[in-house]
Amino acid sequence: MADLDASVDAATAALPQLDALLPPAKARIARLLLMTGRRPEPAEFAARAQALNAGEAARLAQFLADGFATRVAQRVVSSDGSVRLVVRLADGEAVETVAMPVGAVCVSTQVGCAVGCRFCASGIGGLARNLSSAEIVEQVVHARREMRIDRVVYMGMGEPSHNVANVLQAVATLKRDAAIGPGKQTFSTVGSAKAFAALSAAAVKPCLALSLHSTDDAVRRDLLPHAARESVADLVAGAARYCELQGKPLLVEWALLAGVNDRDEEADALAALLRGVRACVNFIRWNPVDGMPFAATSFERAVALRERVKSHGVLATIRASSGPDVDAACGQLRRRSGISIDVGVPRTSETSKRSDAS
Repeated sequence: MADLDASVDAATAALPQLDALLPPAKARIARLLLMTGRRPEPAEFAARAQALNAGEAARLAQFLADGFATRVAQRVVSSDGSVRLVVRLADGEAVETVAMPVGAVCVSTQVGCAVGCRFCASGIGGLARNLSSAEIVEQVVHARREMRIDRVVYMGMGEPSHNVANVLQAVATLKRDAAIGPGKQTFSTVGSAKAFAALSAAAVKPCLALSLHSTDDAVRRDLLPHAARESVADLVAGAARYCELQGKPLLVEWALLAGVNDRDEEADALAALLRGVRACVNFIRWNPVDGMPFAATSFERAVALRERVKSHGVLATIRASSGPDVDAACGQLRRRSGISIDVGVPRTSETSKRSDAS
């Protein structure tokens, strides 16, 4: 069930288990060290005139061994330096997190996904459950143990707007305890009026990325079968209003699928839709997922589309996906349970027009 409660007004402490184990001042030191990716050694406390006694040291050691809500079950390193982490949850479920050398981490917000984007592995098998804010925050802790991280993108497994209260709680907690401000946190969503309202009501408001993928409502409904049924025009307008109030540009995400959404007409319609909007289009050449009936748009074609959009005065880029050789790139994160794939034949803007005319 989608959770659109945005009633979170203040951050809860990261790693709240520490507060039951240590006095407040020492818990704060342990939290600070852990949230920056460091192990809280006794010398760190002594250096701050907060030396641990034997009982506190033992309790902290026990917490470090088994006190987290999550643990890293698998670590896979890409040739580009990205690290895909399989993060095991207390109930045995698992999600995937990607730490990237550009200083960003892509975190998951749900186990699986209910949207069912037909080009994305995360929705294979549907949705199991939402992640708690602690489970989201701990992914950043694990990533910071791998490398320097100063940006968080909520673009992993799951649809953040379907778990909005916990995601916004994580945004606030990371601002307070990890020194990652909302301007360096990006909430990526398929969008809905309810989602934009929830974001607008939050005390700590992240940047926004809208997963669009087509300007043709019928094509988008086919590609994103369980997204909100609002029109593309309404979604762009709602996202643009939120970003304008924040003084931030709207990021528009577009997975390029050969022969499906990479025609000149789509580029022109997208530019027209974004006229007057402070926005940047992020084209993403589709990253292969076994069994899915798609092909990636060629790099040359992607460049042509980028330049066509830019010729209309709209900023556009082509994302260099991180970790495609280890299934860590956009659209490749998944529940690795061997579930078979049955996704059918993709609809294109051309077939959409023929269907509507018949």
